[in-house]
Amino acid sequence: MNKNIKKYVTKSGKTRYMFRLYLGKSSLTGESETIAKRGFKTEKEAENALLTLRLKINKGEYVPASKRKPRLSDLYNMWIKLYRKTVGESTLVVTERYFKLHILKQLGNIYLDKLNVLECQKAVNVWYDVAPVTFKRFVFYASKLIRYGIDLGLMKDNPMSKVVLPKKKRDTKKFDSFYTKDELNIFLKDAKQYNFRYFVFFRVLAYSGMRKAECLALNWSDVDFLHNTININKSIATGEHNRLYLSPCKTKDSVRVLDMDSQTMNYLKEWRMKQRKEMFKLGLNFLGDDNLVFANTKGKLTVLSKPQRWDKAICKKFGLRYIKVHGFRHTHASLLFEANTPLQDVKERLGHSDIKTTMNVYTHVTKFQAKKTALNFAKYMES
Repeated sequence: MNKNIKKYVTKSGKTRYMFRLYLGKSSLTGESETIAKRGFKTEKEAENALLTLRLKINKGEYVPASKRKPRLSDLYNMWIKLYRKTVGESTLVVTERYFKLHILKQLGNIYLDKLNVLECQKAVNVWYDVAPVTFKRFVFYASKLIRYGIDLGLMKDNPMSKVVLPKKKRDTKKFDSFYTKDELNIFLKDAKQYNFRYFVFFRVLAYSGMRKAECLALNWSDVDFLHNTININKSIATGEHNRLYLSPCKTKDSVRVLDMDSQTMNYLKEWRMKQRKEMFKLGLNFLGDDNLVFANTKGKLTVLSKPQRWDKAICKKFGLRYIKVHGFRHTHASLLFEANTPLQDVKERLGHSDIKTTMNVYTHVTKFQAKKTALNFAKYMES
């Protein structure tokens, strides 16, 4: 029998033949490449198939991967193995999504030696059309990948660095993704009537300014009823295969201890008692401080999309103006500004690492307030 051909027995007890042919090492990855084919009923069939394959290789009709010119997708497959060791799981998932849905879709099949400024410009124009807000991220990661190819000696220069970036579209929509004081009070009153758990969640968001992922990551041990504080030290992140996990805060500024008002803390105490009873009915012991404040019905992490459903359900039920869940963070900031809280204090409370981020919210809010002030003045003059 040919040494490349092996006999084996299937699970059903049938005798079959297979072959494995070594093609050499890939010049791109350095890994050995083989072709394996199985399922032949006779040794003769396997020999004929092996002979046909060898003839194709000799005639140049079959080019093994080790001899093929590398494409950008081949370079990506090498780079991502190294990249995954340098970042957190949630960042990896986002990066892989950028490549799969955008970068490789436009550039993946192009040979490295054929990738030029024109091809890159075409891709950038497409990215801008489909994602005008985030297209620069695709440019950044594509350029990062190409620089890796240059480091390996597979490419000479970076055509992505020479493209003309389209001007970001101006957002002409009025920024109103936050509630006024009266709107917030009405929302919370209705939320309390609708579902107490939902009410406490949005009360905490609106009175603390924390991010929803920070709020859903809270354990009862993070809530200090003695000193009326909440300790923000972690966040929920989404990993591979939509796996939820607790992740450290991204920046040192995000780690903070928030002073809270006594009424919000009283609502949290009330929710804890209700939660213990509800979990007990479900067969779960929720007496320990390590339990989640806003756990799901299985006592586990609540998916990040759930608060949006709660928000929409409340607004639909009571006919309220809908703002996104992140808008409750903006609401907290706007009311702090309205109360003349110093900008630096707002920055620290929100956990912003850069004062520019706080200033951006401040600018949007004050524009809205300025318009309201002008309208109030006109009404006063007309009365």
